[in-house]
Amino acid sequence: MKKLYFPLIFLQIIFGDTPKFGDEQIIIMMKEYFLASREAPALIGHRFYINRGESVIQIEIEPEIESVNDALLFSFKAMSQIANVSKTVFTQSVLVMHFGENAPPSVAKTDLSCSKEFFIDGTMNEDQWRKNCLTIGGK
Repeated sequence: MKKLYFPLIFLQIIFGDTPKFGDEQIIIMMKEYFLASREAPALIGHRFYINRGESVIQIEIEPEIESVNDALLFSFKAMSQIANVSKTVFTQSVLVMHFGENAPPSVAKTDLSCSKEFFIDGTMNEDQWRKNCLTIGGK
């Protein structure tokens, strides 16, 4: 049953009717999305919360050092796609990247409406997304 979510989402997106899913369904889809791809970093946590009036989707990953850029893109694309089909109107996405016990995590943030232009609509390229949407810093 769980594995049916993504094919149904993509069919409905193709036909123009985007379904909306609750938080529990979103969590299942997110876990399945990360498990289904060989390019996915290890998903080690997630959180939905309100911060200063903004609805935030946050995921925590443990990427391989040599593929940090790919992990960052994969994770923000996943959050953009999830936010696009969620009943909750998320406005911000936060990615926390853990690099083992001896290194502090890195935190990256985006405004989801800006990220949607790159990951969903295709009206922005990666360089524009990095310049206009992405903020990276330590914790």
